[in-house]
Amino acid sequence: MRPLSRVVLVFALAGLTACGRDYHHKTHHWPARRFYASAVSSLKAANYHHAVRLLEELEASYPYGRYAAQAEIVVAYAYYKSGESDAAIAATKRFIRLHPTDPRVAYAYYLQGLVNFNKHRSLIERAFGVNQLQGRDTTALRAALRAFEVVVKKYPHSQYAADAAERANYLTDMLARNNIAVARYYYIHGAYVATANRCKRVIEHYPRTPAVADALGLMAMAYERMGMVNLSHDTALILARNFPSSPYLKRLQRAHVLGGS
Repeated sequence: MRPLSRVVLVFALAGLTACGRDYHHKTHHWPARRFYASAVSSLKAANYHHAVRLLEELEASYPYGRYAAQAEIVVAYAYYKSGESDAAIAATKRFIRLHPTDPRVAYAYYLQGLVNFNKHRSLIERAFGVNQLQGRDTTALRAALRAFEVVVKKYPHSQYAADAAERANYLTDMLARNNIAVARYYYIHGAYVATANRCKRVIEHYPRTPAVADALGLMAMAYERMGMVNLSHDTALILARNFPSSPYLKRLQRAHVLGGS
């Protein structure tokens, strides 16, 4: 860096520091109510970063005041809206840890679910193009599902329960179908043990989803390929009894796992 550029950079950094000091001096004697009102105004104006700054300063200045707990949960929302997903999740977890009996814990879990849900929004917006998830990390989606399920089970009368239930059902179906996509991949490549295990996961963890029919069909076919005749036949019978229109049944008949032509 040339000497002149260094001088310019030094003055620029000094200017930023001075601005920070001026801002702090301006708000230093604000009462908690003013911090909170200004933060809410910033949120309404979509000035999320400024709202975060005000709420953080409110927490630091009045950690035990009447606005402190509200600031802790509102800052989580401000982080979420400003695109700071990790900070938002950390803030919700902190609120839940510090205020486990607070009625706003229901919202903390709901917000936690929303943040994780939207981490993979581009995937979710493809609706049922679940094959797009194959091989991708679904950790955030599973975390979103867990958070929404907590809202539904522990806070069924909260205002967030209905939407949380809808999102949980959507994610459950999506994750189940993703597992089926992975199971099909294993089957095509001759990994029959992995196919059966993945199908078993769908049956155990997502028993109320349409993907169970696919799981039973693929599992029966995988058992047949492994020479496990009895297991294949028993699984095929369960499939026929519960899903008589499954397209897998014809394939299993052709493989002589079930009777028929």
